Amino acid sequence: MGPSFVIERLEFQRGGVWYVRHFTGLVTFLVGHSKSGKSTAVEALLYPLGLMNTTVMPEVRACQLVRLVFRVAGTRWQATRSGADHRARVLLKNLDAPDGIEHSLPVVTAKTGESTAGAFVQDLLGLPAAARGTTRVGLDAFYGTAMALRQNTIASEFLGGEKDTARVLALEVVLGLWNEGLAGLEKNASETESRHRAARSALSQFKKLRDTGALADPDGIRAEHEQKLREHHAATERWQKVSGDLTAAVGEHGRLIALHKAAEQQRRKAAKQADAAQAKMNVAATDQARAEGELDALLTPLPQDCTRCGQILPEREPGLCPQCGRPHADGEDRRERQIAAARVQAERLRLKTQRLRDAAEAAASTAQEAEEAAADALAARDAYDQDHLAPARKAAQQAERDAHGLSRDVAQLKRRLDDADYIRAQEAVVGTAREAMEAAQDARDAAKTAHEVRRKEVTGRWSEFFLERLRQINPAVETASIDPEDFTVRVKEHNEPDKTFTDISVGGSPKVATNVAMLLSLRDLGRVDALVRVPPLLIIDSPLSGLGSTGLDHDTGLRLMDTLISIADDPSPDGYACQVIAATNDALPRAYPGVREIRINDHHRFFDHAPLHDS
Repeated sequence: MGPSFVIERLEFQRGGVWYVRHFTGLVTFLVGHSKSGKSTAVEALLYPLGLMNTTVMPEVRACQLVRLVFRVAGTRWQATRSGADHRARVLLKNLDAPDGIEHSLPVVTAKTGESTAGAFVQDLLGLPAAARGTTRVGLDAFYGTAMALRQNTIASEFLGGEKDTARVLALEVVLGLWNEGLAGLEKNASETESRHRAARSALSQFKKLRDTGALADPDGIRAEHEQKLREHHAATERWQKVSGDLTAAVGEHGRLIALHKAAEQQRRKAAKQADAAQAKMNVAATDQARAEGELDALLTPLPQDCTRCGQILPEREPGLCPQCGRPHADGEDRRERQIAAARVQAERLRLKTQRLRDAAEAAASTAQEAEEAAADALAARDAYDQDHLAPARKAAQQAERDAHGLSRDVAQLKRRLDDADYIRAQEAVVGTAREAMEAAQDARDAAKTAHEVRRKEVTGRWSEFFLERLRQINPAVETASIDPEDFTVRVKEHNEPDKTFTDISVGGSPKVATNVAMLLSLRDLGRVDALVRVPPLLIIDSPLSGLGSTGLDHDTGLRLMDTLISIADDPSPDGYACQVIAATNDALPRAYPGVREIRINDHHRFFDHAPLHDS
């Protein structure tokens, strides 16, 4: 038996207020008429653990948070999940280790190495991860196959209606029959068989080609292949030589490019200097012209007017003031001094202009020489590119094409040669593949034989418990068995042929009884076989589906309820019995010690009228 799994209470938060539903005792029945919300409550029980296949009804989506407090192997845990957003992360905390970390886990993940909430709980329950081909089973598959029977499938589908591959794999894990080593051996055997078939098929095809003459003569192809190899070797040597010439030409071309760049920089520098010298000379010439103009103005003065009356002043003798006619105070005419100073300034600027003109002419000459040097460097670069580099590049490209073309010819001839010798080589491949296949099959068969013995033993004991439980519900059953390969059932009643689950009935109580007996007998098996890891918790929605309240239906309902409740009587190995939570439309047919009923109706809904949390 797997570790005990007991639900203590379900808490949920609405409008910031916490409410709670306690599940005291080991058997709890939610009792209420149709559409009273029983299935809504049942589907919500394990929703906080990260299940993805539960039906989330509006009552659950109206909760900000839904929290489950439960025990696994005696250790108390709590799981909290958003009711409004089913994709939000799940918070899992060990309540017996309050200082421990709270695990925040996603419901689904695409990150390598990241665990989901369901995988975390699955690990707590001791259920290993398992995969076969594209089928993988997780907590949802275990819940739907071995832990719960739902209202929509209990009376019509076998063990929750999971796909056959998922159901078989989940039950193998629960029964302790999942053998990862055997799965690897089966995969290896399958792969070696596929390789052997492919090798034999290829051999057969080439024999047909040989018989029709489609395969060429190996000796002729081998001689042609060797000739092409020699040609390819020579072409490769030519390619290497012209590649070396191209490398040298590229280097020389690079040197010429560098020389042109240097000449171009010198040209730009000389041109800039020439422009600067010309600009300076132009400024000096302007200053010279201005000084000469001022000198001319002094030499040929214009008539002056009197500063008082405005009339033209008369001519005066040298040394006399033109306006008052008296001699100058210093004895020298100021105009003469101005003329002398203007002559000196004009001469100085003439000499400066001449010096700058000479410098500008020299800079212009240097710039012209730099221009010619740059043009010569460009012409040399372009000429080398045209006369040497371009031919060297063309020769290298042609040599490369020739070498690659011969390489393709060599490869094609090699393939033809391999094809021509393929029959002999393929026969060796087929032999090697056969040896690998036989070795893999022997290893698989040896492991499978031991595994099948164990599988038949387990399903045989499970069948005995299944028959016993089914007879408790329906005394008319004579035989019942579980197939060791796919775990389907066959049931025979008095004066009836044995039938599969599909043929037992269209729907209703016979299929309900079969599903209930399967899960109860699975737990019976877990109590006597330590390798069976079935979780003790059992959740059943509408076990009385298809049964009326009178006559044979009433008797069958009593027997079914007695059988269902009896599973909680025996303790599990770690001291906690199997917990049963079920939902029925009608009240229990009689009083059962230790069985608690939660009455649900229009005036007492599971969520809407739950007690306030006292903490």
